[in-house]
Amino acid sequence: PLASRPSLLPPVLEYVLDADTDRRRRGQAPRVSFLGRRPSDPEHQFSDTVELPQQHTRACIKATFQLQDSIRDKLRPIAVTLAYGIQGAGAGRRGRGTTLPPLLPVL
Repeated sequence: PLASRPSLLPPVLEYVLDADTDRRRRGQAPRVSFLGRRPSDPEHQFSDTVELPQQHTRACIKATFQLQDSIRDKLRPIAVTLAYGIQGAGAGRRGRGTTLPPLLPVL
């Protein structure tokens, strides 16, 4: 279907892996740093994009982090969170300046 419509590009998924979020909220330094991260990413984050060429296609991403040398808290787990979204989703709708009418309640 996309080949017959060359103007349509496959959607791109943007994602961010974030390590030790709770610890950083308490004002403590993260215990890990991601290897191979972008220069603009903080050491506790890894962000990238994945092209989604068609539905039901699987994609595997590998992200590696290493423990800091001076870890003292070895009992609490290191939580990694994932945030994601479709690149440019909603931007086209907002850019046109059209708004939807208020929704009516459903009984």
